[in-house]
Amino acid sequence: MIIRRRTIDMEQLTINKMQISAVKCHTSNVTRFSRGFTLMETLVAISILLVAVVGPISLIGDALHKLYYAKDEMIAINLAQEGIEAVRQIRDSNKLAGAPWLTGMANGDYTVDMGKLSSAQPVITYRGTPTTVGPQPIYFDASSGLYRQETGATLTQFSRIVTIQPLALPADQRRVSSTVTWRTGGQTGTITVTVDIFNWQI
Repeated sequence: MIIRRRTIDMEQLTINKMQISAVKCHTSNVTRFSRGFTLMETLVAISILLVAVVGPISLIGDALHKLYYAKDEMIAINLAQEGIEAVRQIRDSNKLAGAPWLTGMANGDYTVDMGKLSSAQPVITYRGTPTTVGPQPIYFDASSGLYRQETGATLTQFSRIVTIQPLALPADQRRVSSTVTWRTGGQTGTITVTVDIFNWQI
C-alpha cells in the first residue's frame, strides 16, 4: 500500500513537472509575442500621432501665410488708390490755379511721392513713355508714417507705377492706371486701379 502511494506520488510529480515546463514554454512564447506586438502598437500609435499633428500644423502655416498675404493686399490696394488720388489732386490744383489741367502730367509712366503730411501737393516724377517702365520701389518713412517713392526711407516689398494715357475721344479725357506689385513670402501679387479723369470746368 505504501509502495503504491509512492508510485502515485512519483507519477504526480512527473505530471507536475511537465505542466510547469509547458507553462514556462507558453509564458516565454507569450512574452516574446507581447514584445513584438507592443513594438508594433508603438509604431502604429506614432504614425497616427504624426498624421494627427502634421495636418493641423500645415493648416496653421497656410492660414498664417494667407493672413499676411491679405494684409499686404490691403496695403497694395490703398497704395494703388493713392496713385490715382495724387493725379486727381494735381489736376484739381491746376484747375484752381488757372493753369492747364494737365500741367506736369504728360502721357507716360510716373512715380508718386505724397511727401510729408504737411505737403499741399504730391510729387509725381516722369519715368518714361506709357507702359514701358514697370513698377518702381516704394519706401516707408517711419518719421511721417507715409509710403514714399523717394529713397532715404526703408525699402518695402511694394512697387508702384502710375500711367497716364490719352484716349481717342474725347480729347479732354485721360486714362490713369495705378499698378502695385508686391511679394508675400514666395507669392507675388498685383493690383491695378484704373480711372478716367476729365478736364472739368469751374
